[in-house]
Amino acid sequence: MDRVPIILDGNEAAASVAYRLSEVIAIYPITPSSPMGEWADQWRSEGKKNIWGAVPDVVEMQSEGGAAGALHGALETGVLGTTFTASQGLLLMIPNMFKIAGELTAAVIHVAARTVATHALSIFGDHSDVMAARSTGFAMLASNSVQEAHDLALIAHAATLESRIPFLHFFDGFRTSHEVNKIIPLLDEDLRAIVDERFVRQHRERALSPDRPVLRGSAQNPDVFFQAREAANPFYRACPQIVQDVMDRFAKQTGRGYHLFDYVGAPDAERVVMLMGSGAGAAGECLNALEKAGEKVGLLKVRLYKPFALEAFFAALPATVCGIAVLDRTKEPGSVGEPLYQDIVTAFMERQAANGARRMPRIIGGRYGLSSKEFTPAMVKAVFDELKKPEPQNHFTIGIRDDVTHTSLDYDRAFSTEDPRTVRALFYGLGSDGTVGANKNSIKIIGKGTNNYAQGYFVYDSKKAGAITVSHVRFGPEQIASTYLISQASFVACHQFPFIDRIDVLSAAEPGATFLLNAPFGQEEIWSHLPRQVQQTIIDKKLKFYLIDAYGVAREAGMGSRINTIMQTCFFAISGVLPGGRPSRPSSRPSRKPTGSAAKPWSRRILRPSIRRYPTSISESSGKGFRNV
Repeated sequence: MDRVPIILDGNEAAASVAYRLSEVIAIYPITPSSPMGEWADQWRSEGKKNIWGAVPDVVEMQSEGGAAGALHGALETGVLGTTFTASQGLLLMIPNMFKIAGELTAAVIHVAARTVATHALSIFGDHSDVMAARSTGFAMLASNSVQEAHDLALIAHAATLESRIPFLHFFDGFRTSHEVNKIIPLLDEDLRAIVDERFVRQHRERALSPDRPVLRGSAQNPDVFFQAREAANPFYRACPQIVQDVMDRFAKQTGRGYHLFDYVGAPDAERVVMLMGSGAGAAGECLNALEKAGEKVGLLKVRLYKPFALEAFFAALPATVCGIAVLDRTKEPGSVGEPLYQDIVTAFMERQAANGARRMPRIIGGRYGLSSKEFTPAMVKAVFDELKKPEPQNHFTIGIRDDVTHTSLDYDRAFSTEDPRTVRALFYGLGSDGTVGANKNSIKIIGKGTNNYAQGYFVYDSKKAGAITVSHVRFGPEQIASTYLISQASFVACHQFPFIDRIDVLSAAEPGATFLLNAPFGQEEIWSHLPRQVQQTIIDKKLKFYLIDAYGVAREAGMGSRINTIMQTCFFAISGVLPGGRPSRPSSRPSRKPTGSAAKPWSRRILRPSIRRYPTSISESSGKGFRNV
């Protein structure tokens, strides 16, 4: 079976599966889940069919509550349906979610998990929305990466049909939903192999129909409501095993194995960190570094959060564990602890009560990553180090400086697990100037044209258009799971010269890195237009400094003010990430605006002579030391 890797982001990865396994898709846009609905709408307009040969109905409603209501109604007719949402949008769906789950109706809601507005609105990601929905009766399945968003979407759709428990499949908003990565796609044959048609037929047979009248959605009095509510218990008890069975079938079909709880690390680990979501990528990198240093540590990744499978949880943990740090990406003010922490403590206390002779490990809880706050391997190391202490701090925060209630842990910012073989590039652009789009194209070109893996993550200002965007792009020979921003870049490009005075674009440049600047100045005058701090950084870090007047090249090439393609070509030419990426030495003839048939090789005739390398020593900085690439 041909499995050619493809490049896409988490939203498209999840939507691709959801679309092919649905007949009705009710949508309403909300950041950062909107692209899932947009993809579904586009595929519908293009006539793309699901695995049963039909084009799904994609209906945009007037609110998220309307989308949930439309989904609920569609499900009652026996069709297969889904929707996509986040944050307050998910909260507006909660009334219908209680009904869908209470009626044991198979459904999947895909959530790009996002902060719920509290003291302020935030469009960025954490788990506060999905945690607010955990009492609805939906099963909760967490994906940690773009590949997992693709794979677990299929597992959720198959498991909901077999268990009759509706599923909420979630992944981190922006960090996973908008991260571009190289993945192995699921083919239609894979979907057909995992989704059992028997359960599709059973779902259709439960449709409301005058030919098969049933009572559903009634009002009940105290004499029967409690009993009927408890009658769903067998379905929830069976759900975890059904999910694992689907995961096992998936592993046989694709070679990628998942479990309800996936443990990685030393088999005799003494300290373990537990979490779910994209933070597992940073935690995994830290774990590998600590294991190489001889430390007995482990990481437990929670996939099926609800229903919580106690037997699978304890089976995944090494018996040698003495300390556990449970990390939640949410805050519940006034509670004894955050949701995952409370579940883990309850699990151990119940086991202790039932088997008093068992030793109970020390358990501490902490919060991280609210509103997409950065979460790095250095922070994970601080958590592991905290577990070493005789009296570790409980209910801590990591990644911020809490100078009010003093809950935060200190961490070593110099600790890094970046692979030196990985090209790490930062691109500073202006919202809507094409920089992000060009970088996404670069990732696709490199991902498809080489054996390298690629990852792109894009930091947007919440105002989006007209604000600064920073593209964090990695390329390397190994799968990239660095779910955090680049702090040590080997390549830095500034696409807008005014940024030089506003932000420190070179703060993350490592010694000897390459710096590409778009500036409207010639080679003799550029140095005098750079701020003193930038000049000193270039000299101190011995940066390879390249200059181009991209707007001038664009005008000469007849491209108007569009510089994104030009800057992309500069990156390819300078970085050498593509075979033969470095341009040959240009001829000494002056470049001219291409016309007619001569317009084709404009990048060779105009762009290459326009990129200039600037000397980085003070003695050579007279302005006459430029040389062609």
